[in-house]
Amino acid sequence: MMAEGGAKPVPVIVAMKGHPGSGKSTVACAIAAALRCPLLDKDDVRDCTLPLERVDGLAVGMLNELSYAVLWRVVERQVRLGLSVVVDSPLSRRAHLDALTQLPAALVVVVECRPGNEEEWRRRLEGRGAAVVEDYSSGWHKPKTWAELERLRDGYQGCTDYELGDVPRIVVDTTDPTISSEAIAVRVVEFIGSVLACGH
Repeated sequence: MMAEGGAKPVPVIVAMKGHPGSGKSTVACAIAAALRCPLLDKDDVRDCTLPLERVDGLAVGMLNELSYAVLWRVVERQVRLGLSVVVDSPLSRRAHLDALTQLPAALVVVVECRPGNEEEWRRRLEGRGAAVVEDYSSGWHKPKTWAELERLRDGYQGCTDYELGDVPRIVVDTTDPTISSEAIAVRVVEFIGSVLACGH
């Protein structure tokens, strides 16, 4: 995005944050389309590790961390090229955010998807879970039921609720029926513009 005063464009990393099924991917697609920039999805990398799940001795956690390591490397490459990117991942741990904020010459903005309507969130999650059962090659590692999501959240032990420090953040309700993903994207783009205008 263009910096104030016609200076060299500042690459922006739009980092999505939120639990599975919270609407991150839908909003991330809309933001990437609005900004006309690459969308890098951690799940695209994780999906490709399915053959490795069956290798004896490989821990599931190792494959998840490998997925993040690949994602961060690709993000870094795009930023070094001067490109803004949208990064779609849960951003569930502070270390994940730190990996992005340590990249040189980029502004990191967090878009936190926080569903206000839990029933709608559950409906979407379980609808997606049914689709995954039919096509196991994509999203096989995501929770498919509300019970699985609750186990996942319990396993995080509160680590997903961390302080962002001075990283700009906008929180959006992805279950509000009066706001489309495109409208959310417009709000996010305006927010980024205001952050850049403040000299971040």
